[in-house]
Amino acid sequence: MKSRQVDFLIEPQIRFASEVGEQATLFIQDPSGNALEFKAFQDQAQIFAS
Repeated sequence: MKSRQVDFLIEPQIRFASEVGEQATLFIQDPSGNALEFKAFQDQAQIFAS
């Protein structure tokens, strides 16, 4: 996405590093102006962890 010069509302980052629920996340805007969040988890078991 960076190589295609996508404008990020929030740059890609790691949230909750080394904690329960650690996730990579970024926010972009779709053509209609909606904010979209994308998340990735290295460990799928952490998706709904609290």
